[in-house]
Amino acid sequence: MRVRNVLLPLAVAATLATGATTAGAATAEDGHGPSEPNRSTSPISFVQITEWDHIPAGTRDAFIDAAQHDGYESLKNDPQVQDFRVVPDPDHPDRLTVAELFANQQAYQAHQQGRFQQDLLAAAKKDGVSGPTTLVANYNIPATKDGEHFSTSQGDNGKVFTVVATFTNVQPSCRDEFIKIAQADGVDSLAVEPGTLSFAATPDPADPTRFVFLETFTGLDAFVAHKNDYPAQRYLAVVAKCGIVGPDFGITNSQVGFDHPGGWSVPNAKH
Repeated sequence: MRVRNVLLPLAVAATLATGATTAGAATAEDGHGPSEPNRSTSPISFVQITEWDHIPAGTRDAFIDAAQHDGYESLKNDPQVQDFRVVPDPDHPDRLTVAELFANQQAYQAHQQGRFQQDLLAAAKKDGVSGPTTLVANYNIPATKDGEHFSTSQGDNGKVFTVVATFTNVQPSCRDEFIKIAQADGVDSLAVEPGTLSFAATPDPADPTRFVFLETFTGLDAFVAHKNDYPAQRYLAVVAKCGIVGPDFGITNSQVGFDHPGGWSVPNAKH
């Protein structure tokens, strides 16, 4: 997918951006070196979600290590990298999803050309991995109910239950309503659900009928609680009313409902 336009002008994103801070590095629990936590994010961030496929079994661990290292170095050395999560597909060992949030599009572009991303691309080439395939790259819509009060996502240690959900067939007659209810879903979910940690709804800049959601939770049980709570149910009622297709869950390639929504991300760790 080639990014053509962004949802909001950079000036708007800069106005809403907040100076996020992060805790110091901790020791990873899985035998790696120190880990770097994800930061709390701005109401509007630049979101990139990519997929890597055909990871050979013999190089899977090494490639996941390389992706974790990209996240660690990016967060440690660039304050405009807000969130970096590496999510192995629990159902398909040859697949991996990487979701990243940046302060703005310029930070995203700088990261793409930077040393840490180039190191990951080199590891993919060496290991025979296909990708990255871009699922979406754009500014997210802010979580707000009135355009004045915004909700932000909180930081975490990287090891959280992560969901990527795609909705398609958002027709022009329903687009404004869909965006409004998605924004309210984000606000209310972050406010009333202790297990919901982050929420980002991102329009496809090349297809106005398509949106990709990135959400994180303390665990699968928290996702189930979120799915059944009133913010999501109110949102899904609009999805059904408007004939919108989804959610299709990207991490597990699931299109069969809510049975396989996502997977656990791994810490951003030095190796």
